Amino acid sequence: MIKDIAYTAYPSSNVAGTRAWYERTLGLRFSAPYAEEGVEQYNEAQVGNAYFSLMTSAWMQREPGTGVGVVFEVDDIDATVKSLRDSGITVEDVYETPVCKITSFDDPEGNKVSLHQRTAPY
Repeated sequence: MIKDIAYTAYPSSNVAGTRAWYERTLGLRFSAPYAEEGVEQYNEAQVGNAYFSLMTSAWMQREPGTGVGVVFEVDDIDATVKSLRDSGITVEDVYETPVCKITSFDDPEGNKVSLHQRTAPY
């Protein structure tokens, strides 16, 4: 029945501004925006086989800051956390499990963003 994840979307009150933050902070590369009356309503960045999307809160019918589900895989979580902290972002301490390391922080809209590094094979 389900064969893949198409995209995940986070609500935003300012898609263009939030997109710029994700580009600058996490290095995501977004495609051309969908705009109405000159205002960016939606944009997406391909991550692996799926897409991470930003969408106006009106379209999502969810308030900014309610997104909590995205977890980005990284090669070196410790280096990524250091880079984020060096740029002024408050990041939780890395939590280690027997198979991974994980941490979280908030984007400018208050949505929770998590980072994950697998430390054991699948």
